[in-house]
Amino acid sequence: MSFTSLGQLFGVLAFLVAIYSFTQKSDIKLKISLIVMFSFQTAHFFFLGSVTGTIANFLNFFRTIISVKTNHKFIGIVFIAINIVWGAFNVNRLIDVCPIFGACFGTYAIFYASGIRMRQLFICGAVFWLANNIYLDSVGGILLEVSVIVANTITIYRLRSDH
Repeated sequence: MSFTSLGQLFGVLAFLVAIYSFTQKSDIKLKISLIVMFSFQTAHFFFLGSVTGTIANFLNFFRTIISVKTNHKFIGIVFIAINIVWGAFNVNRLIDVCPIFGACFGTYAIFYASGIRMRQLFICGAVFWLANNIYLDSVGGILLEVSVIVANTITIYRLRSDH
């Protein structure tokens, strides 16, 4: 199996976990399933040869684990700063900024928002990741981000209906 095929396989696995993740009304269930999704996405981008995608998802993986244990705002600032600093040294073309922006939106969502606002920010981040995945011809990644946008939109509607 080629690296590209293996990368696409991990992308599809991440997509399947994402469908479950972003339909969760519980923030903690969402975060726990995101940990699994980010582990698959890290492998996905590694095998596709995307340095910024790999590093951003690796940081997202650890960021989300930490966010389950604590919600200190300072940690959010640290992860956003790490994303910006490593990103500044690894951007080789314009598309490389998309994972950085996507990761920053996700970090802000995880540490500074909850409920509907968290999901709105995930949608913003998904737009950047979608652009990146279209550029990489990532089948699983494109499906994942479209699903993130659709599932979060539906979940926002469900949360609004609960009020």
